[in-house]
Amino acid sequence: MAKLDSLVRVRKHNVEQQQKALAVLYQRSEALKAERDSLETQLAIESEKSLNLPPDMLGYYGAYAKKTRKEIDYIDNKRAKLEKQIEMAQERLRDAYAEQKKVEIINQRRKDAERAKQEAKESKELDEIAIDGFRRKTEN
Repeated sequence: MAKLDSLVRVRKHNVEQQQKALAVLYQRSEALKAERDSLETQLAIESEKSLNLPPDMLGYYGAYAKKTRKEIDYIDNKRAKLEKQIEMAQERLRDAYAEQKKVEIINQRRKDAERAKQEAKESKELDEIAIDGFRRKTEN
């Protein structure tokens, strides 16, 4: 039977790469969330300030608020797409981890079987040595 140690290492590397890719997606999502929160905070601040503006200046606030809401909507859409990517990356990670575990289990079973085979061989050799020793003693 072929040794699977190198295949186990390859599978582990694949899982690590999937984890790194997922971490990057999470970081992007958090950055977008922070950007959205910042825009909402700025909009709330400007909204408070607009209460004290003269009527002729309110048109500027309206344009600003409209633009900011569009940016927030754009970020929300971007985050929704990113969430789908995160779900797919999580699925790939689960699959890669399952494959890694399968190979590790098979590898461990093979090693256990090989060890049991070796121990049986050693036990048989020791039994033969003991039987030979017993025969020699009884022949004298």
